[in-house]
Order: sequence, then C-alpha cells, then structure tokens
Amino acid sequence: MAAQKILIIDDDTHLRESLAEVLDLEGFTCFEAGNAKSGIDSAKKNIPDVVIMDIQLPDSSGFQICQELRRFSKEFILIMMTGRFLSAEEKTQGFSLGADEYLTKPFDIQELSIRIRQLLTRKGK
Repeated sequence: MAAQKILIIDDDTHLRESLAEVLDLEGFTCFEAGNAKSGIDSAKKNIPDVVIMDIQLPDSSGFQICQELRRFSKEFILIMMTGRFLSAEEKTQGFSLGADEYLTKPFDIQELSIRIRQLLTRKGK
C-alpha cells in the first residue's frame, strides 16, 4: 500500500517542517505549503489524503481555504490548526465548511499522528 499523503499548510516554517519531519518518520508522505494559494495548488496537484492547515494565514483565512478545498474534493480529511481559542460559532463555521477536526497549538505531534490514523481508518483509507 502506498504511503498516505499529508499536505501541511502553515506560514510558520519551523512548525511546518517539524510536522513534516515527524509525520514522514511515521510513514506518511508530506507536502508543505507556506500560504493559501500554494496550499490549494498543492492539494489539486498532489491529491492528499489529509490536509492540516493553519486557520490564520497571511493571504487567506482557513475558512476560505476550507471552502475552496471542499469545492475541489470531499475525499480528504481536513484538520484545522489554531493558535488561539475559537468560539463555538467559529468551530461550527469550520465544521459546516467541511473541517473534520480542530487542533489548538501547541499540540503533541504523536497525538496528531494517532488522530490522523483514526480519521483515515474511519474514512476507509
């Protein structure tokens, strides 16, 4: 079975590279994007199984990216990351736009890996 592909969209280079490094070691194939435009382009080109993205990017909000990605595909798992507390309304908005999961930074990368595997199993991937 081919390695499952994960796209990480975050303008924090250190976090993005650290996540990719650990998830690569966990057996995933990772792609990285530092902004919304390159993230959307990468998703369309690489067709990831999972997209992990920051809600606040310099060129777009995570909600807009979520909407754009869901227009393209309903198949991948979409995990939104945030560095701040989200209101119930914001979380509801994200879920209604197609987010599968939320993570609040900082988070444990091993826990993220387990969550990804659980979500992939539920989706039958």
